Amino acid sequence: MIFGLTVALITSIPLPIHACTIFVLTDADQILFCNNEDYSNPVTRIWFVPAGDGFYGCVYIGFDDGWAQGGLNTEGLAFDWVAGYMEEWESSEVMKRVRGNPSERMLETCTTIDDAITFYREHWEPGFYRAKILVADKSGASVIIGAKDGELQVEVADQSRGFGYGARTLGKMLNKRPEPTVANGFNILRACLQEGLNATKYSYVFDLKTGEIYLFRFAEWTEEAKLNLTLELEQGEHYYDVPQIHQQLSQQPIPLLYNMERFLLDQYKPIPDDEPEIKIQIRAMIQDACAGTMNPDHYTSELWREISPLQEEIQTELERFGDLISLILVDRKGEDEGRSYRYRVEFENATVLQHYILDEQNQAAFIQSESTEMKYIEADW
Repeated sequence: MIFGLTVALITSIPLPIHACTIFVLTDADQILFCNNEDYSNPVTRIWFVPAGDGFYGCVYIGFDDGWAQGGLNTEGLAFDWVAGYMEEWESSEVMKRVRGNPSERMLETCTTIDDAITFYREHWEPGFYRAKILVADKSGASVIIGAKDGELQVEVADQSRGFGYGARTLGKMLNKRPEPTVANGFNILRACLQEGLNATKYSYVFDLKTGEIYLFRFAEWTEEAKLNLTLELEQGEHYYDVPQIHQQLSQQPIPLLYNMERFLLDQYKPIPDDEPEIKIQIRAMIQDACAGTMNPDHYTSELWREISPLQEEIQTELERFGDLISLILVDRKGEDEGRSYRYRVEFENATVLQHYILDEQNQAAFIQSESTEMKYIEADW
């Protein structure tokens, strides 16, 4: 996106039916977490973030916005979402707010479903107004968390169960009490595939005890891609494009993209700004975008053709951020394509890492929001 949020909650998908099918297969010895990811976006990725000070190592999976739809941590805790619910769920000033994706903050700090339940009781998750989350741990326990009549709804179980788009088929197959094997997991996922606009884009099985990850695309692959969480984390931060993962597994790890980084903003510090005229121009461009009066003279003809039809959408997005407060230069480089500038843009309600590339005429040839953090009270990350 040219301006605004670079993350997209799964719960923002306006679907008339539930998207995704999620379930757990468990007995006394094994626990498998299984998911079909249903959506219109074909660009899917899986990425790995090793443990750090105060957080566990995790694998996340989702789309090119870098906003995890599901994941697994080194403690055997996993989550994913089912969208398509419409519930009363208003902002609570009592609950704490977190930086970035609440599901990622939950996964990197929790070890059991009890921890996850406590997390969502204490921290605000806006997505519950259109989605429910399934969380499971390596003991075989699972919980479905969502909203009902404005209250948090928590449903705990210690047996195989699931929900979502393929609920009817899923229910029939789970009634037969299948063994928790990867083959059975994929057979159920295959039977619950969604087609059409929001067709299933990938399917996976997580083994919560071993950290094995089995990834499949039924429409294209004849065999799954198999990964191990521990071994992948030993390679450091990296990601794979899901459609190309078979080829990429034999190549050097690909460094994380900006929108996959944990708290990318913290990596950029203020630097001396020797070009105040550029800062004035960038401020004017943002203010014009806020007012819905973007000036074509500020953009190359190629970029203007791309963004001019989006002015109303950009203005609406920026309204969520409130008044523009300040711009702080945090990165400046010369590039063959032009001069690169990164600014920490402070709004009343958000902080944005904004990247610009200007040509010789100081026209913007490239603009990207590389990180966006909404400002909430009581943030504890």
